[in-house]
Amino acid sequence: MTRAGPRPRTVLALAALPALALAAPATASAETASAGTAAPRHRAPAPLNILLTNDDGYRAPGLAAVRQALTDAGHRVTVVAPATDQSGRSAAITAALGARLAARQESPGVWSVGGTPADSVYFALAVVFADRAPDLVVSGTNFGQNTGTVANHSGTVGAAITALERGIPAIAVSTEYDPRAGNEATLRTFPATARYTADLIARLRRASGGRAVLPPGTALNVNYPITEAGPRGTRHTRLGRTAQFTLTYTPAGDGQYVIGGRISSEPEPVRNADTTALAQDYVSVTPLDGDWTHPSAAPLPTR
Repeated sequence: MTRAGPRPRTVLALAALPALALAAPATASAETASAGTAAPRHRAPAPLNILLTNDDGYRAPGLAAVRQALTDAGHRVTVVAPATDQSGRSAAITAALGARLAARQESPGVWSVGGTPADSVYFALAVVFADRAPDLVVSGTNFGQNTGTVANHSGTVGAAITALERGIPAIAVSTEYDPRAGNEATLRTFPATARYTADLIARLRRASGGRAVLPPGTALNVNYPITEAGPRGTRHTRLGRTAQFTLTYTPAGDGQYVIGGRISSEPEPVRNADTTALAQDYVSVTPLDGDWTHPSAAPLPTR
């Protein structure tokens, strides 16, 4: 059986993340020392031990792109991801005590788990990283955005929240999908999303001053747009309240229904929402903390 995990809530203080970390990378001219002045030498930070997971399965091309980018950046990357597509599973876990969970090492540094994304994180921390916890968990990149209310159901985000519950900094990464552009537009964008993820981690590390990659209790939900010209920039955002994609159910006889979907056009009521940023070709970066508590609910007559 599975048990749904918590609904990620946007951290109230977006300022908890240094603006420097999420700004666009500096240009070469800005990083170059002035003529006649020797540039200071900075020791390169040690590579991170990164747990890489997703909800599309360990063979997914989005995960492969991120693995390559993080490895190229010098990090030690271990993949522990579902054996099959587990999209829409949120932070559900296999909670049948005594049941058996299939897991196998497919190749050096790559494990498949016969469960959900959250199962993969739990297994990784208990078995694969038993001797030393990872420095960071990265989940994705997902095929399709996880913005607005969709994030509540996302296995990509659910894996990041599961890591956060265990005290591990986490970043969920997704690449936009637009049915009008077709699958290829998303697939072509995977390498750019992956490079952005590696660059974001580098900027976060510089801003952290040698501390953890992210402030305690913080995960990031990153959504990267598909655009031929590239993103217009990065925006600090909040989770929106709209679902860009709505499920439909068409009768097929004998008590069966065909699951489909349609694009939703409902207006976004949240100011500075991730849905709005992505629609305007910005990368959206939303801090999450996994807390379901309503931040300003009035007292209820419960006693």
